[in-house]
Amino acid sequence: MSEDIFRIATKEDAPAFLELLSSAFKSVGELGINWPSTRATLEMVTENIVNSTAVVLERDGRLISTLTIRFPWESTTPVSGYPFVWWFATAPDLSGQGIGNKLLEYVENTLLRDTFKAPAFTLGTSGKKHPWLLDMYKRKGYKEYFQHENDGDIGILMYKVLIPERFDENILGTPPFSDAKAEKTSV
Repeated sequence: MSEDIFRIATKEDAPAFLELLSSAFKSVGELGINWPSTRATLEMVTENIVNSTAVVLERDGRLISTLTIRFPWESTTPVSGYPFVWWFATAPDLSGQGIGNKLLEYVENTLLRDTFKAPAFTLGTSGKKHPWLLDMYKRKGYKEYFQHENDGDIGILMYKVLIPERFDENILGTPPFSDAKAEKTSV
C-alpha cells in the first residue's frame, strides 16, 4: 500500500520538482497565461526551494503535488503582509483524485494555521484566461481583494482567513505591482 508523505523540498528535489511543475503547468501556458510557473527553469526551481518553503506531497518516492509558501520577510516588496502561496501543482496523470486538495488542506491547516499561526494567507490566480481556477478558489472559501491587468488577463489576488480573531484586513496591504489600472476590491 502506498504511503503519502508531506515534507519540505530540498535542493536535491529540484529536477523532480521542475518535472512536476512543467507537466502540471503546460496546459496553463497553452491558455496564454505567462506565470513564472509556466516557464520555470531548474535555476528558478532551485532558488524557490532554497529561499521559500516548498512543500511537497510524495508517494512511493515520487513528487505528486507541490505548493510553495513565500513569507513576507523573504522580500523587500512582498505581495502581502500575510504569507503568499504559489506554484501549486499536481501531477496531471493523478488529477481528480483529491491529491491537490490533500496538500492544500495540509498547508492551510497544519503548516500555516497550526504551526506558523498565520491568521490568513494570500494567492494569485487568473480571473479571465483560466476557465475554472477562480471559481475553485471561491468554492474553497477564498475572497478577492485585488485585481490588476496582466498580459491580457485579469490577475486576481485572493486571501483566506485561517484564524478569524487575529485577521487584520490592513495587513493584506497593496501589492508592489499595483498601478493606476489596478483596484483593491472590497474585503
